[in-house]
Amino acid sequence: MDGKRLRHEIVDSMREIVFGLEDSLVSTLGAITGIAVGTQSTYVVILSGLVILFAEATSMSAGSYLSTKHAREAELLFHNRKGLKSDEEVSHPIRAGIVMGIFYLIGGIFPLFFYFVLPVEQAVLPAIILTATVLFVVGYWAASFTKTSKIRSGLEMLTVSLAAAGIGYVIGRLVASYFGVEV
Repeated sequence: MDGKRLRHEIVDSMREIVFGLEDSLVSTLGAITGIAVGTQSTYVVILSGLVILFAEATSMSAGSYLSTKHAREAELLFHNRKGLKSDEEVSHPIRAGIVMGIFYLIGGIFPLFFYFVLPVEQAVLPAIILTATVLFVVGYWAASFTKTSKIRSGLEMLTVSLAAAGIGYVIGRLVASYFGVEV
């Protein structure tokens, strides 16, 4: 595959790539951070993280497939009713689902990584830092296809996403405090 074709394929799947990575990074980080501070159990964090990661990847793949399929059907119907030629460049539903699932699984590896190699109390901060770095890189990379400011895009991705992920930490602390778990 030549460079121009690869770029076209990436642009065609940009929504699923960015959405899959960002959602997985944020959801996985938010959930396992809350679970980590609430339980202090490496086993529970890893088990929960893997269950969340695979269940969500499956759900996101199905959602991407179904939404792309319905959007494609609606566009074809609209074009047929108006007597217009339909755009054959509409994303293929199966491809959208597969790309979403793959990038969701890839994204979820980063927040979980340090829980496999460090004790839970030592893994929280490195997991947050690694995930924040990857979020910035995803935003920076995505901007290279949109010709917008790479730094601004990276910071936007980082800020919006970490604000969402912080909710998991807060919930974990509140629940642990409510049940008298010392963290």
